[in-house]
Amino acid sequence: MADEADEARERLSRLSGATRRMMDYVALLDSAARYAILRHLARVSEEDMVEDIKEAVDTGVIAAAPGKRNVYEFTSEALRDVVLADIGETRLPKLRARAEAARRRVLGERHIQP
Repeated sequence: MADEADEARERLSRLSGATRRMMDYVALLDSAARYAILRHLARVSEEDMVEDIKEAVDTGVIAAAPGKRNVYEFTSEALRDVVLADIGETRLPKLRARAEAARRRVLGERHIQP
């Protein structure tokens, strides 16, 4: 497991700061991140967001989810685990709340599903 985490950290270290921050949002969206929800979370221009996603795809950190349009997922669970660990316990609940609010806005849900 340590080898996977080390490899994940190495791969993540190759990303620009902006793309690395975008991966925080991808990690918060559980198994797959919809582009529309990321747009609500990222607070960057669409052009910058597209570049960040492209960089992450090109370095093999995320990939398009099979059979789903405009949905991205980490290429390994170790990558997601490292990103979540790096967010930290203090910041994680705030970002999770923001992610849930964005998810509800985009999907039009009024109540959080269990």
